[in-house]
Amino acid sequence: MAVALLQLFCWSNAQTLVSGGIYQNTTWTLANSPYQVNGSVVVFPGVTLTVEPGVTLLINNTSAQDLYIETRGTLNLVGTNQAPIIVRTMIDTTNIGWEGFKCTSTQGGILNADYFHVSNALTPFAYETGLPLYQYTDCRFSHCGQAITVANEVILNNCQFRGNEVGVYGWSYFNVNNCYFKDNNTAIFAYSTTFTLTNSTFIENASGVVFASGVFDSMYIADCMFQNNLSGISSPNNGLIENCTLLDNAVGIQGSYDCQIKNNVIEYNELGVDISVHTELTNNQINSNMGGVQISDISSSANAPTVQDNEICSNINFNVDNNTNVNYSLLTNCFCGVDSTTIEQYLIDGYDDITKGLINYQIFDSSCNNVFQTVLKFNESAGLDVSEINLTCSNPFSNELVFHAEKDFEVSEITLIDALGKMHHLVANQINVFDVCNLPKGMYILLSVNQHSIQRTLIKI
Repeated sequence: MAVALLQLFCWSNAQTLVSGGIYQNTTWTLANSPYQVNGSVVVFPGVTLTVEPGVTLLINNTSAQDLYIETRGTLNLVGTNQAPIIVRTMIDTTNIGWEGFKCTSTQGGILNADYFHVSNALTPFAYETGLPLYQYTDCRFSHCGQAITVANEVILNNCQFRGNEVGVYGWSYFNVNNCYFKDNNTAIFAYSTTFTLTNSTFIENASGVVFASGVFDSMYIADCMFQNNLSGISSPNNGLIENCTLLDNAVGIQGSYDCQIKNNVIEYNELGVDISVHTELTNNQINSNMGGVQISDISSSANAPTVQDNEICSNINFNVDNNTNVNYSLLTNCFCGVDSTTIEQYLIDGYDDITKGLINYQIFDSSCNNVFQTVLKFNESAGLDVSEINLTCSNPFSNELVFHAEKDFEVSEITLIDALGKMHHLVANQINVFDVCNLPKGMYILLSVNQHSIQRTLIKI
C-alpha cells in the first residue's frame, strides 16, 4: 500500500529520509536509524507513529529552520535509560535550528515522550492544550529555546539542561530531583504553588532559580550546588533553603523574603546573600565572599530578618552591610575577629553611614564557641526597647524559666551566656515558659529576648 507524501529512501549507510504525512500506523525502527527529517512530518488522526528506543532523528536544517514534527494522532517517542531517542539538527548543533514536536490535541493528538535527548528546537514539545503533568526521566534538553513549558505540574528526575534560553518555565507544581543545569540563560523560571528542588546542580547559568512571584504553598530547596552563575537563587520565599553549596556566583541568594536559609555553605561569591523581609538566616558558613550578608528592603522593625548562629568571616568588602535604617543585634554570629576594631571594619552600619541602623555583635575566640566580649551600640533591637515592656522573669530559677510582661508581649526565644562564655539559644515550649532542666547550675547573663538586646544576670539553682 502506497503511503502518500511520505518519502522513505535508504542510503548506502542505512540512513532513512523522511518527510510529509503519515496516514497509517508506522514504526521508525532502530535498524533503519538514523532518520533524516528533510521536511515537516504530520501524523494524521487515528494513526500512530512509534519511534523505537535508540533511534536518532537528524533534522535537516541545511535549507530551512522551520521544520516540525506534528501529531494529530498518536506519537510515541519513548526510549529507555540505556537507549534514549536522540533528536538534533544536522548542522550548527549549538543553536536553534527547527521548531520542535507539536501536539494538536483538538484533532485528537497524543504525544508520549520520555527517555530522550532533544536538541536545537525552539520549543521541543508544544502542546496545543497543556498537559496536567509533564514527567521526564533521564532526559536531556540542549540548545533549545524554552525547553519545558509547565502548564500545571512537572516532575523531573535525572534530567540535564544545557545551553537553553530557558530550561524550565511555567506554573505551578515543581518537583525537580537530581538534575543538571549548565550554560542556560535561565535554568528555572517559576510561578509556583509548591516548589521542591533537591540534589541538583546549577553551573554557569546566567540565572539559576528565579521565583517570578510569591510561592503560594511552600518552597523547599535542599542539597543543591550553585556555582559560577550570575545569580544562584533569586527571590526565594515561603519556604526553606538548606544544606546547599553556593560558590563563585555573582550573587549567591538574592532578595529572600519570608523564608529560612540554614546550614548552607556560601563562599567565594561577589555577594553571598541578600536578605529581606522575615528571612531567617541561621547556621550558615558565609566566608570569603567579596560581600557577605546584605540586609535590604526593610521598611520597619516589624518585618526585619533574623540573623543567628552564622559564621560570617573573611569576606573582602564587608561581612554585614545593614542597608536599612533598622538596628540589629547579631550577637550569636561569629565574625572571626579578635578585637572590635577588626570586626567593625567589616560591619557597615550607622557608624559608617548615618542613614543606616546600628549593629550589636560579640567577639568570639577562633573556634567561634566562646565569647570574649559583647559590643552593644544600642539598647534596643529592630526598634523595640524591651525595658519599656516591664519584662520580669523568675530569678533564681530551677527547671523552668518563666517570663512575665505587660502589653501582651510574648517571649518566644531567648539567648543566655554562661560563666564560661558558652551561648545557649532557647525556644519557648509554651508561651513565656522555657524548659531549662538541661542547663547546668550557675550564673547566666540574659543577652536577648526575641532577638532584642537585653542584659540581665540570672541564677540557676
